[in-house]
Amino acid sequence: MKKSSMEFDLHTHSSQGSACSRMHIWDLIQAACQKGLDGVCITDHDYCWDPGDLAKLHRESGIQVYGGVELSTSVGEILVYGVHQPLLHLRDDLAKLTLLVRELGGLMVAAHPFRTDFALSAFSREERGLEPIEVEEMCRRPVFDFVDTLEVYNGRSSWQEIQAARKAAVVLGRKGTGGSDAHSVLSVGSCVTVFDNPVESEIQLVAQLRKGRFQAKKKEVSQHVLGM
Repeated sequence: MKKSSMEFDLHTHSSQGSACSRMHIWDLIQAACQKGLDGVCITDHDYCWDPGDLAKLHRESGIQVYGGVELSTSVGEILVYGVHQPLLHLRDDLAKLTLLVRELGGLMVAAHPFRTDFALSAFSREERGLEPIEVEEMCRRPVFDFVDTLEVYNGRSSWQEIQAARKAAVVLGRKGTGGSDAHSVLSVGSCVTVFDNPVESEIQLVAQLRKGRFQAKKKEVSQHVLGM
């Protein structure tokens, strides 16, 4: 029987594609299986996985395995789904990047959009001697002119950062995604995206994201700073 909903970790990093990760891609997938996830997206930094290699991992593991990329841009890091070609040459031209991603049927998500405001700190801006900043002001940043939505639950974000992202999603009128941002097996699945309907292909995953047929969910989230 097909599941009526499916749980995906949409933000993970493998050691093959991200120098900062301590996790081999197969260990990542095994961790996802052990934690009962239905699928994962491998979103390495500025690196695109070959769809054929991911399809092989899907067949061998039994869970959905899709690719993406966490692209470093002039307005912050952006998760791109549904595109399997180099995009780094467009990192400083967001208009062209957005146009190409849309032409290819892809979708863009602002990754941990307020990380520079909270810098993985367990303390509030005020406690760190910084001026408070209103969420409405944050929402006027250029990145939101280009992305389809934003990541609201990130497994490496402080609780304050998560709260700000959730408020921003309301202000912007967008549903936010969830992903662990895992760099080690312990963090896989700490934050996820639950799709309302079954996902059996990358096209379906992108379509459900575009239509807002999902909910972001936190699972193993610390009240302060989440693990790596």
